[in-house]
Amino acid sequence: MPTASLPSPHSRLTRALRLRCPSCGARGIVAGWLRLAARCPHCAFRPDRGEPDHFLGGYVVSLGIAEGVAAILWVVLLTVTWPNPPWVLMQWAAAVLVVVTPVLLYPFTRLLFLAVDLIAQPHRPGDFGSEDPTFK
Repeated sequence: MPTASLPSPHSRLTRALRLRCPSCGARGIVAGWLRLAARCPHCAFRPDRGEPDHFLGGYVVSLGIAEGVAAILWVVLLTVTWPNPPWVLMQWAAAVLVVVTPVLLYPFTRLLFLAVDLIAQPHRPGDFGSEDPTFK
């Protein structure tokens, strides 16, 4: 893909937040809540970029956000209820948030990580079907 036609970083991030392909902006790259399609149905972009562990980036971002949200809510609840904070409620709420939030955010964080990766490393050989002899 020529450099002149590459979308801006803002466009890539906005597309990711709308659960669209960060490369072309088309729908259909999300195959299921916890799974991306093998290729974008419009531009044939490979969201794993040929790396079997590429999903870990989205997972780490999701987990970091979940832990941050839990920590902020913990501090707010602690501050509001001081001097008698509900320790058991706070422990359970934090545990639930750290488990549920990554699942809820995963497709967004996965595509956000992919968009940031595309900003840092623009398209390379093998990212698209036409450049990959095994793509059908």
